Amino acid sequence: MLDYMRCMLEGKSLRACANEVGICLKTSFEWRHKILAAIRSLEGGISFSGIVEADELLMNYSEKGRKFKNKEEYQKAKKKKHPKVAVLVVTDREGNLLFKQVGEKKVKNEQLRDELKCRLSENNLICVKPKKEFRKAVKSLQNKKVIVNKRQIKRGIYSVKIVENKISDFKTWLSRFHGVATKYLQSYLMWFVIMNKYLKELINPDIGRLLNLSSHDRWAWDKYREIVSQRYE
Repeated sequence: MLDYMRCMLEGKSLRACANEVGICLKTSFEWRHKILAAIRSLEGGISFSGIVEADELLMNYSEKGRKFKNKEEYQKAKKKKHPKVAVLVVTDREGNLLFKQVGEKKVKNEQLRDELKCRLSENNLICVKPKKEFRKAVKSLQNKKVIVNKRQIKRGIYSVKIVENKISDFKTWLSRFHGVATKYLQSYLMWFVIMNKYLKELINPDIGRLLNLSSHDRWAWDKYREIVSQRYE
């Protein structure tokens, strides 16, 4: 398993990991997603300090890897239109980071409000863009808030540049996987968060850190089976 974690940290594909470790492709897939299922539980402990920035990322729905029973089922799935997948992104100036899949079409007022309520203190200052749902959400919070408009960006007082950069970094990082099925998306979101927060891009020390982070959740295997068993409509 340690050799497999090394391959993951080196950014290798499922097939490359399988070849190097000496396992089949199916086992490589299972190992990766069991590790990712374990680190997903760390999302609940993420909190923020100081100036906080929030934004949304809208992604295409994906059924990558789906196996169809017949041509009719394939044609039906191909014709079906799916809304965008909404991901809430929050970060601060201390390196704390949250990427969370929250629903469809866009991040809604109540979703943002509920996430911020349990992760911020009254001392935080929250910066958001002038989007309707974001403005409504921060208005209900006790925190100081800044609606970042073009004038403020020009003056450089407050900004959402850090969260925008994190979103850009995530898109670049995710592109190496050539698409991720939506039912596994939150696992990859948390993988990116863990890499940014806890891992130092030093392979040998990071193997130990990843092992420690992924071994604390005794229910990880059950979570993995639950994710894998999700049915497509």
